[in-house]
Amino acid sequence: MLQRIAIDELKPGMYVNRVIDDKNKVKVRSKGVVRSALVIDKLIAKGVDFVEIDTSKGAAPEPLETPAPPVPKSAPAAPSADSKEAINSDGLESAQSLFNKAKSVQQRFLQQLGSGKDADVNKLTALTEHIIDGVLENQAATVCLSMVQRGNDLLLEHSLNCSIYMAILAEAAGFDKEAVEHASLAGLLMDTGMAKIPRELCIPFAQLSTTDALIYQTHIDESLAVLQGNSDIPQVISTIISQHHERLDGTGYPHGLKGDEIHPLAQIAAVVDEYSQLGMPAPFGKAYPNSKVLKSLAQNKGLDQSLVNRLIGVLGVYPIGSLVKLQSGKLGIISRKNPASLLHPQVMTFYSINSGNFQEIKRIDLAKSNDEIESSIGPDEFSINLPKFFSEVFINQVDN
Repeated sequence: MLQRIAIDELKPGMYVNRVIDDKNKVKVRSKGVVRSALVIDKLIAKGVDFVEIDTSKGAAPEPLETPAPPVPKSAPAAPSADSKEAINSDGLESAQSLFNKAKSVQQRFLQQLGSGKDADVNKLTALTEHIIDGVLENQAATVCLSMVQRGNDLLLEHSLNCSIYMAILAEAAGFDKEAVEHASLAGLLMDTGMAKIPRELCIPFAQLSTTDALIYQTHIDESLAVLQGNSDIPQVISTIISQHHERLDGTGYPHGLKGDEIHPLAQIAAVVDEYSQLGMPAPFGKAYPNSKVLKSLAQNKGLDQSLVNRLIGVLGVYPIGSLVKLQSGKLGIISRKNPASLLHPQVMTFYSINSGNFQEIKRIDLAKSNDEIESSIGPDEFSINLPKFFSEVFINQVDN
């Protein structure tokens, strides 16, 4: 069976029938079994993005995640209560696979954009579908991964976070499946123009001079330029991108729009963009603990507070995957929400502040414990390689 796949999905043992190159720029001998990863690296170096494989002559790609039963296209499937409120190893492994794939696709897109090469927006459409599937089927695990993997490649992670939280908030706000898809794709694209902005200007907006602020604002135009000439992308995507820095009180940019002048999905984008940036380390600024992020959003008069409250309602006071410091001097990762008592979730402790060492991972139900959360903490407050620990240790023990 012939099957089109992204180059990132190509593995040794697969039979390549042909290289798919719509612009006829890539010249390679394409047919045959891939013998090693080196062959794949050479294809990537030549600019190959998609290939056609023959699964009757070689290995077939593994599915990104277990397919869900088909659902009506008119509305997204409702996540199960457990997928929203708790994490498990299977869900985390599926979310990890999604993140690895998403990072690879989005990273290549941003690299092409930053180097002045043509960046095909259509390649992000399938990625958006995978992100939405992850949100619907493993919301808790997807949110968890977005929390613990911050800080390595800021623009890349910011765009993925925005896509994830745009889907979550749009779905929670009652938008239909098509609007959720538009919101998620806009989240991937709305700050891609930052790849063209001088890095020294990528600091908190309030710290920029008037001249530098005007240069910084051009990232919106650069993001919109990616869509030029692409008639397959709905106009609402451009609207969200152009308005995601507008604010209800007229203090935003580039046009100082107010209230209902701002598209409803762009109002969601404004909340999500602020939420993601405040949780990021430099150059966006200091990474705030999640409690301070939510407090800042609640005090921002330029944001729709009904959307802020809805986001808090979906994620909780202590979102799954967020880091907390307990009164016992332990650090933990929120692993399960407690709808009956939002201040007493379940926590997986893994680190002792007093000794400065990792400890055996233990699950604590704060609703049944004398220990309590002392504070949320930012991901950069302790010298911990959290993503490495999470992927190599935490995921394998979370079900214990």
